[in-house]
Amino acid sequence: MEQEKQTEVLQRLKMLLGITDESKDEILSFLIDDVENLILGYCRICFLPRPLESLVPVIAADMYRAKGYGSESAPEIIKSISEGQRSVSFDSKTPDSDFLTNYYDRLKPFVNRRGKVPSDVGKICGCV
Repeated sequence: MEQEKQTEVLQRLKMLLGITDESKDEILSFLIDDVENLILGYCRICFLPRPLESLVPVIAADMYRAKGYGSESAPEIIKSISEGQRSVSFDSKTPDSDFLTNYYDRLKPFVNRRGKVPSDVGKICGCV
């Protein structure tokens, strides 16, 4: 992603997260790159289409919140709650494999169905 676009996406991501300073810019920039690569890999395309550019900060914000980036421990998720004599148990796992399921509808029109394996993707979209 070009530098100007990267800065614009970073500002949108910070807006979504309510971050006003620059203390987390490095980790947020990493997340932006990671999400872009995630989208490109899932869709089997080489360039991010304009309609998907607005999805990058949204997914990055969700990943930042869900995975607890920037903290040393994984976020705790409530596993079970019992009312009688009050018992709450936590789980620290986050579902990795199903993370994009919330975005399938937006990504589906951009999936390149012709690319079967990673070596084919470059040939199909002209990356190599």
